Amino acid sequence: MIKLVSIVFALLLGLSPAADAQAPVTVTVTPRLVRQHFGGPGFHAEMFLDTATPQFYDQVLSKRWKEMNPRFARIMLHRARSTDADPLQRLAQQINFLKNATGTEVYLTGGLEEAPEGEARKQWADHLAGELETLLQSGATNIKWHCITNELSLHGWASMRRDLPTFHAYEQALYDAIESRHLPIKILATDASPITNWNTIQWAAENMDGIVGVYGGHHYLNDYAPDDPAAYNWFMEKCAWAVGIAKSKGKDFILGEFGPRQYQQLRWGARWDVAYAYGTPAEPMAGLQLAEAATAAINAGVYAMGYWTFVDYPDQDGGSRGVNHWGLFRWMSAGATPRAPYYSYSLMTRFFRGPASVYRVETGDPLVRAAAIRNEETGAWSIAVINREPRAVSLSIALAAEPDKAFRKYVYDTAHVPVTEDGDLQGPSGKIAAAGRGFSDTVAPESLAVYTTAYHDGAPASVRGLTATQQGDATALRWEPSPEKDICYYRIYQNNVRIGSSTKPEFVDAGPTRHQPGDYTVIAVDQSGNASQPSRVSRSPRNRSK
Repeated sequence: MIKLVSIVFALLLGLSPAADAQAPVTVTVTPRLVRQHFGGPGFHAEMFLDTATPQFYDQVLSKRWKEMNPRFARIMLHRARSTDADPLQRLAQQINFLKNATGTEVYLTGGLEEAPEGEARKQWADHLAGELETLLQSGATNIKWHCITNELSLHGWASMRRDLPTFHAYEQALYDAIESRHLPIKILATDASPITNWNTIQWAAENMDGIVGVYGGHHYLNDYAPDDPAAYNWFMEKCAWAVGIAKSKGKDFILGEFGPRQYQQLRWGARWDVAYAYGTPAEPMAGLQLAEAATAAINAGVYAMGYWTFVDYPDQDGGSRGVNHWGLFRWMSAGATPRAPYYSYSLMTRFFRGPASVYRVETGDPLVRAAAIRNEETGAWSIAVINREPRAVSLSIALAAEPDKAFRKYVYDTAHVPVTEDGDLQGPSGKIAAAGRGFSDTVAPESLAVYTTAYHDGAPASVRGLTATQQGDATALRWEPSPEKDICYYRIYQNNVRIGSSTKPEFVDAGPTRHQPGDYTVIAVDQSGNASQPSRVSRSPRNRSK
């Protein structure tokens, strides 16, 4: 009777009985550290420069990488590049781009070949160390780690998990070759996948720690559907176990690959390896699960993590030899369309980049998960809150220290996944100023909210020297490079309709708008997402920017 009266009273006041009954969930960023010098979320990050056109690389791959701003990448040292005359030079080109664009640290894997003991193995190791040295000499000094195997594979997938002494012997040979050349690259062990094979990490810690610089493994959440909230605690516990092994040896643990449930089957005569939920109604929830898995790994104390993958693999021979569609966005031939997780995981790579101190966070609701870092170079705070409740939740957030400015809030809502022009990342939904060491907010059901002070206000200067000239059957736009250090990319419009992006001060319009009369517009966008005032030019080669 009392409960009924309370509900009626709430209705008379115009309140929702459910909302009235729910007290705010406390999210407390404690002063206790999970770890220091956190590297950050990133990707397995092939860019397929032998397959992509230069325009696709500039206008899509490099633009989206710079905007996501990840500080960690895992890359294959050896990958079949049938159209590439110099794969090592091409690999150096990509790794140097990652270094110069986003200061990304790189973990290379691969290069293991059958080499009998003795002189043959020594020659193999010396050749592989020579390739690593060539990459370093080319400027790719952001290569920090290497493992000879992808998931302990030699004769077949994960075949060396049953022959770890041989794995040790190969790694010892490479370690000796690296040491003889004085290369600053550390050996990673064991790159095993899935978690059921992480016992190999413990074996490596017990038997080959003297040559290991960092430990690592992979896992995909095959036992958990995207809407299963139990995955978070399970995954954090497993990551914490591996971190504990590495920490007992004074080392770090890297989550080299991770992702949601896999679909691996033969389909239409080809091997498919894709995320199970992609292309289904569950795709938005898979985006939330991906950010949640990253949050679990951060709270477990991992050094860095790489989602598989940044972009889809191009179909080999038109797909007849295999389909690998795990990217946050599709390949060039499929229009580079972003998938829902593009808008969730990018909030983690963009705002949880290191070097950072990770703080322990406590929440008053087990279905509200949170992680918090403070960047060790800038002092900026970033807090991720994942609401697994099927209802909106009011938050009362307590901070470990008073921030120096208001928080920007970024949202990924599974019910309203943002669709942006040309794959731009979603902008902030607003600002929230803290009152001392705390603030309050409300988060949507089954959503991710990131609160960050990792930004600056103020628009960049407009581009100067914009020209539009005929180039064959196309229109070539060129302008002066922005002198501002944190310019991320440029947006290009024709008659106020977005036609593309560019990280270079040039754009060739070879599409259907190339003959239309009217103005072209170029807008500079900085790393904080601030946009300049537009600069315009007509198609006439005699007209310059206004």
